[in-house]
Amino acid sequence: MHPIVRALFSAWDLRPEVLLVLGTMLLLYCLGWWRIRSRNPQSKLATKWRLASYLSGIFLVAAMLLSPVDALSGQLFFMHMTQHMVMITFAAPLLWLGNPFPISMWALPKPISRLISRLISSNSLLRPLFVGITSPGVSWFIFLSVYLGWHDPNLYNSALYHDRVHDLQHVTFFLAALLYWWPIFDGAPKFQKRMSTPARLAYLLGVIPPTMAAGIVIATSPVLIYTYYDSVPNIWGMDKLYDQAMAGAIMWIPGNEMQVQVAVILLYRWLSYDAKQEQKRSMAAIPAVQTIPAVQSGNTTEPNE
Repeated sequence: MHPIVRALFSAWDLRPEVLLVLGTMLLLYCLGWWRIRSRNPQSKLATKWRLASYLSGIFLVAAMLLSPVDALSGQLFFMHMTQHMVMITFAAPLLWLGNPFPISMWALPKPISRLISRLISSNSLLRPLFVGITSPGVSWFIFLSVYLGWHDPNLYNSALYHDRVHDLQHVTFFLAALLYWWPIFDGAPKFQKRMSTPARLAYLLGVIPPTMAAGIVIATSPVLIYTYYDSVPNIWGMDKLYDQAMAGAIMWIPGNEMQVQVAVILLYRWLSYDAKQEQKRSMAAIPAVQTIPAVQSGNTTEPNE
């Protein structure tokens, strides 16, 4: 085997705890999807594109946490930023597009699915908690607080020096991202009313100014903000400040690209819907044209022969 290929595969860290969580998520979804399709091959819930979306999300999370990307993130700041951006802005939305909750419920034994249904029902004691944390204002604030909070130099350095803190960083990043994207995709279980399009646009675009500002600060800093990277080897001969500038640029531009793209899609669909409704109203306002009979009763004119 070629040395580069050997090194690439040897850098994969197949951590049992990550494989267990992702494997369980994958098994439940695929089993639930198969059961739904077995009953109704034309199901609008378990579609092929939803399956592809969910599998893509799981693959991206696995790639970011188990592949050489994770190893390189401890050596290069821009790789660490890429790892976080992919999980937050790509993997989380892809998982929501798969509509995982109702599909995975089909894979569970009936006693467990009934228990979960009771826990999230309107009479459950936990219902107020779920309603509270999924409120758009709360989920938006939690995501932004987690996202920006972990970029505090002390917390960020601590995550890089200590594996357990690093694991906590990844878990909280990803859970906050799932919480953030929940109202946008209106995923089940539903604890909130569906947000209007203007509200979703404001919700999406509202995170851009603070995250962009953080990215600009990191990208343009004349000094090394995260001193951990000063203690690791200078891999690929990359200058530390250049590495930091690349990481800041990733946070600044690609890190907000998904929000902009989703906002454009929402705006397009909103305007298209309004245009169709206006067309329907215009058509309804046109009075019906009454047809005048060509031949009046009792006044028939025969054509000349």
